[in-house]
Amino acid sequence: MPLEIMRDKFMRCLKRYFVLAAVLLLGACAGPLRDSPAPVDSRDGQVQDTYSGSGAQVRAYQPPQQVALAKPQPARAVQVLMRRAEDQRRAGDYVAAAASLERGLRIEPRNASLWNKLAHVRLAQQQYDRVEQFAAKSNALVGDDRSLLADNWYLIAQSRAARGDHSGAAKARNQARVYR
Repeated sequence: MPLEIMRDKFMRCLKRYFVLAAVLLLGACAGPLRDSPAPVDSRDGQVQDTYSGSGAQVRAYQPPQQVALAKPQPARAVQVLMRRAEDQRRAGDYVAAAASLERGLRIEPRNASLWNKLAHVRLAQQQYDRVEQFAAKSNALVGDDRSLLADNWYLIAQSRAARGDHSGAAKARNQARVYR
């Protein structure tokens, strides 16, 4: 008999727990109880236009303005890997330099400088298809760093010239001059 009583108490307690959980969940989904302030765009602090129709309030979409962001600094581990790769490249150990840069890219795959440095290593290894691929990837991520853009285009020019595409190399050199 005591086991049945304990089981009944446990079941009542469990039911109360589920009811309480359901009430809390529904309360969280219900939204605010008071009128909330007008929505504010987090980029420029401007209140969005609103209009009413059939009793419902609808906000007109306004795309955010372009905000100039500060150039992000690479993570400490990436900085260490970049320095190590540069030392390895200067020592002629291109395989190790490429491995260090690839480790950095696993940490920060959108770092344009890493892609550029890897393109330099691949140029030293005479892997011209990869040079152009990595330099183009760097250009896609670089933003407004004109010197990095120019360097990437010079890398592309060198790889095209090495493959015998002299007109393509001339076009790439002209593109690089635009950014110098």
